[in-house]
Amino acid sequence: MSITSTTGPATAPRITDPAQFSAFVQTEQQSLIDAVGVKKAGYLCNYTPLELLSAAGVRHARLFKGGNSEQAAAGELFTQSVFCDFTKSCIGGFEQGDPFYKAFDKVYNFHTCATMKRASEVIELFTPTRLLNLPKLRNSEDSRRFFRSEIIEFRDDLAELTGKPIADEDVRAGIVVYNQLRRLLRKFSELRKRANPALTGRAFLDIVRGYYYVEPRKLLPVLEQLYHYYEALTPAQPPSGQRQIRLMVAGSIMADGDRRILDIVENELGARVVIEDHCAGARPFYHTVPETGDPYQALADGYLDQSPCARQRPLSDAIEFSARLAQEYNVDGVLYVFLKFCACYGVSQKDFIARFHELGLPVLALSSDYSESDRGQLLTRIEAFVDVIREKQLTTATHEQTVDA
Repeated sequence: MSITSTTGPATAPRITDPAQFSAFVQTEQQSLIDAVGVKKAGYLCNYTPLELLSAAGVRHARLFKGGNSEQAAAGELFTQSVFCDFTKSCIGGFEQGDPFYKAFDKVYNFHTCATMKRASEVIELFTPTRLLNLPKLRNSEDSRRFFRSEIIEFRDDLAELTGKPIADEDVRAGIVVYNQLRRLLRKFSELRKRANPALTGRAFLDIVRGYYYVEPRKLLPVLEQLYHYYEALTPAQPPSGQRQIRLMVAGSIMADGDRRILDIVENELGARVVIEDHCAGARPFYHTVPETGDPYQALADGYLDQSPCARQRPLSDAIEFSARLAQEYNVDGVLYVFLKFCACYGVSQKDFIARFHELGLPVLALSSDYSESDRGQLLTRIEAFVDVIREKQLTTATHEQTVDA
């Protein structure tokens, strides 16, 4: 299936392999830093309607770097130790003068958890910031009307930033192009439904970085090229007599740069992360926004209908979505990973884990931060978890051979 932009021409290089794509994304990040004569807006949360940022004509990107303990420590100067390291890192990027973070004229955040609300307040010390409200009751008609009004506030704030009104037809065009991107990125993820997929979990997150850092109309043709590359790849071949262990990672954000667990699973233990349910993984691509009718109500409905964060209510919606992904991708086990002190995924872990157990799936809960001090412990625990799954597979295979004989 060909997916191309219907909203205007795109200037994009020829991309034939993952290394070229990574270099392309890096170049686009630097281009945003260097750009002059255009307003730049950063955003923190996946509930931010990107279609409006595109319609406003601003250069935009998500602020979700993580995995750096020094950056987290810099942010802790403004918070408390009981804030998660991602929150601290968002602040630390501004405190340390990260050139990418310094590039933005304004930062937007839709209120999810209390610590990210605090992050918005602190970032205001460095860069103008706007905090908007996100209703918790995702299925309520009142919530949808209210969220539409917040999206209108967001539109008006962007118009004030740029000095130009935002036309409804440009919003509709943004909806179309972002829907195309979401469908294509979901297709990338679905390549991992194959037995022994060639697309690794780490490689998928590297692809997803483009969604957050590159102008959508420029990204679409590049991703199409990269999709054909991965679609044609020969499946990975595990050691003789073994089937590759298929794992799901669920929980709180795995930020850009936070790759320790993926590297342990895939590089050191030879297993595969075939799906992830977190807000920097596949989750945002399991929804589209209606392309007809009032575009602002369409955005309100589309974003509230997206695969929900655990902050949203009812929590059962998030749990059932996670369970459905585990079944669709035929996983052998689940790594439930949450940042220490995460008020959403740390508190709700028992509910998620109980549902996975109902499906007969083993679960390993991992609480982590951005320090390197616990790497050995993480390796030991994940290795033991993978070994138990592998032993169970071998036992099952032996039993089936005995029955057949």
